[in-house]
Amino acid sequence: WSFIMTSVALSAFCQEVNYNDIQSGTITKGQFESYVSKDGSVYKVGDKIEFGNPSGTNGKFVTIQKMDLAATVYVVGAEVINTSAEIKKIRVIGTSRSGYKAQFQTKGMTGIDNYFLYLEDAIQVGEVKSFGMTSDEALTALKKAKDKLDLGLISQEEYDKIKAELTPFIK
Repeated sequence: WSFIMTSVALSAFCQEVNYNDIQSGTITKGQFESYVSKDGSVYKVGDKIEFGNPSGTNGKFVTIQKMDLAATVYVVGAEVINTSAEIKKIRVIGTSRSGYKAQFQTKGMTGIDNYFLYLEDAIQVGEVKSFGMTSDEALTALKKAKDKLDLGLISQEEYDKIKAELTPFIK
C-alpha cells in the first residue's frame, strides 16, 4: 500500500513544473500539465501560444521545429509568423551534461503539424510571445494603479494585490 500511496502522491505532485525547479535540478524529466516560466507566466496543456518572428537567417525559426505525420523534422519558416498553436504536451527533457529544459509540443493551425520548442529559448529570442508582461508594461500598469489609489478609485488592498501580481515582471 505504501508503494501505491507514494505513486499517487508523486503523480499528483508532478502536475506542474516550474523554471526554478528545472534549473536547480530538482526536476529533471517528466511530462506535466502546466509550466511556470522564468517570468512567472503559467502555461497549461490546452492553452494557445502565439508565434512571433523568426530569429534566424533567411526568415527561419531557430527554436521551433515542425514534425509532420511521417515524423520528418523541418525547420520552421515565415508561414507561422503571428499564428497560434495549442499546447499538447509539456515535458522536461535533457541530460545532466547538456542541462534540462521545458519542451512544448503544440498542434498547429492545420491540425496536422506538430511543433516542438524550448519555451524559455523561444521567448528570449522573440519566436514565442510570452504570456507575461515586459518590465515596462508591468511598470506602466503599476503606475496606473498607484494613480487610481491616490485618486481614491481603488482601495489599498486592491492596489497591494495588483502590486504583488506585477512586481515579478519588473526588473
